Amino acid sequence: MEIEALNCRCCGGVLKVKSSLCECEYCGATNFISDIASKYVNQLNRANKLRQEREFDNAARIYDNILQENAPTADILWLRTLCEYGIEYVPDPVTDKYIPTLHRVNDQSILAYHSYIDALALADEEQKETLKNEAEYINNVQTEYLNIAANEQPYDVFICYKETDEDTGEKTEDVELAERLYGDLTLRGFKVFFAKETLKTKLSIDYEPYIFAALKSARAMVVLGTKAEYFMSVWVKNEWGRFLKLMQEDSSKQMFFACDDPEELPRAFATKQAQLLGEENALRNLANNIEKFLLKEVTPRTIPDFGRDSLYIKAVNYLRARDFTNADMVIEKLIFENPEYAPGYWLRMLSSYKTNPSNVEHMQVDMFSKRDYRMAVKYAEGKIKEDYIKTAELCKNNLEEQEKFDKVLEAKTVNYINSFENTPTGQKKNEIMERIVRNASTVDIYNDKIRLSGAIGAVFFVVGNILYFLLSTITGFSRGYVDNLLWLTLLTAPVILMGVALLFSYNLVADLIVTALVSLFLILSVFTRSSEHVFMHILAIVVTVAVYIFTSQSHTINKFRIKRVKASLEIEKDLKELRTTVENAGDDMNKFAAKILKEYKEKNNISTVLEIKEKNYLKGLKKIKNIYEQAKKDYLKYVGVSIPAVRASYQKSESGLSIGSMALSMVPPISAFSCILAIIDLASDKYKEHRHFLSILSLVINLGTILVLLFIISKL
Repeated sequence: MEIEALNCRCCGGVLKVKSSLCECEYCGATNFISDIASKYVNQLNRANKLRQEREFDNAARIYDNILQENAPTADILWLRTLCEYGIEYVPDPVTDKYIPTLHRVNDQSILAYHSYIDALALADEEQKETLKNEAEYINNVQTEYLNIAANEQPYDVFICYKETDEDTGEKTEDVELAERLYGDLTLRGFKVFFAKETLKTKLSIDYEPYIFAALKSARAMVVLGTKAEYFMSVWVKNEWGRFLKLMQEDSSKQMFFACDDPEELPRAFATKQAQLLGEENALRNLANNIEKFLLKEVTPRTIPDFGRDSLYIKAVNYLRARDFTNADMVIEKLIFENPEYAPGYWLRMLSSYKTNPSNVEHMQVDMFSKRDYRMAVKYAEGKIKEDYIKTAELCKNNLEEQEKFDKVLEAKTVNYINSFENTPTGQKKNEIMERIVRNASTVDIYNDKIRLSGAIGAVFFVVGNILYFLLSTITGFSRGYVDNLLWLTLLTAPVILMGVALLFSYNLVADLIVTALVSLFLILSVFTRSSEHVFMHILAIVVTVAVYIFTSQSHTINKFRIKRVKASLEIEKDLKELRTTVENAGDDMNKFAAKILKEYKEKNNISTVLEIKEKNYLKGLKKIKNIYEQAKKDYLKYVGVSIPAVRASYQKSESGLSIGSMALSMVPPISAFSCILAIIDLASDKYKEHRHFLSILSLVINLGTILVLLFIISKL
């Protein structure tokens, strides 16, 4: 099937779909596409855009409509699951891969969410791999967030408001109102969640667990809005929408509103009473109502006396939700009240294995060594006892078969890794690495040429000019003592011209032209008198400096830079090819392991659930995948030093070269400036006082420049 207009679920790029599994060419994310996607391209793209804009409820409605009109499919169910947990895909600044970011913490694990479970059941083997990896990642993040939230002190009030106006970029009027209400409620002794204060020490990416904890614990929420659109902005709606759901589960929670016009409130608030902000003492009245609500006596809810079966069901539900802490508490109560109840011990054993009754047959464990298993069998009777024993035997058989398979996979993995270099993929990897090393050597060569030719040329150029003006001052040519400057020019010109030639060695044409011009000016200076010959010499300096400044940094004239950039581009291209090759090698190894697993199961005629988890295999797979990471670490800097688009990323590692190049380019101007000071001094010596303070200063500046230059060269 060809669905050209369908967008990637992660980055939003246009996909070129040719099968049920499609990799985005822009971000590398794996998208799996069902047949019904072709009928709902516009709706799916719209929902995708809404998810990227964090309007998860609106996106969820689109997916629900598609699911109502069609039989459920893995892709739509997974997208619906992403909305439930507020998943936005953002690029990792290090790898540029899009990773899921959680914006809606939920008490229920994503692994137990019905849409995910249904999606997993409908997915094929390749799709399951993607689903499991992402779901596990999201579950780990949520667990971390829940741990953070669990350590937060409960709040009394949650203030929901719009921080910044999207049109003007300025703070809204609501911020000041919320701040005043926050101050009033705080003085009354209530713990208030006010984002501006509560989250000011937190990073934006870390907000969610604290928001979740506040929404869960707060008995009252205040929604402030001076404009209708503020109530429907993404994050404001996200907060009050989640609180409304919590209110449905907990009748002790209450929501308060403050606005200019009740008619502007969203339909969800139609039956709620609002505080008019235009009224006198509006915020104080609002605070009074909140205080009255929070301080009123809460009618204790009747706690039902759970029977044995009810406790059992509750414990099973906690296990399915992977909430093992609460599961253990309920199970302990179940066993304490029913010490001879076999299922209680059975559940406690499952909780220790971090699993639930529906997954127990897939486990690879030796239950016979568990005390809880022995207690369960002791008190069980009839078919239940038989099932326990049969399940334990099955799990132990799973373990034994897994161990046998691990040994087979280990032996074959060693052979695979040892012969990898001789495979077409391994040979291709070696060819790419040879090209990368060769081009890196080219970059180093031209780096050295750019650096050393500039440095040595600058030294010759500066030294030649210092000698010229120093000897000129000593011989007193400005006083007319020297009529013929031929000997002075012949002494310093070779040094100056050598510096010019080295400075412009990156371009033969510039080298010849500037050397010829400087030679001409130096010759002309011989046949002039008084300060005119100095002017000719200064002109030679100015021409050299000007041309060097305009050409040395050019990527069109500077042949050294051109060749360096060309080699860098080749390295960049080869690194991308190496990444693809290594990924293909990893895929090949996974296919190899899957083939071994299939052959093993067919040969031994077993249906046991086996996993590819042998340590040597995983190490071998990691070793192959590390080929690219190591090459990237070693050679990506060669791309950064030559290509401006990525140079900033490596500015720190290349700072020595960058600063050195900049400093070297500043040497000729500094030298020229100091020489001009000397000229002014000599030309202004109208009454032959011969003090020449500026000439002395010029000499000091030039000598200092030489020392700095030598220091820079030693550091490069």
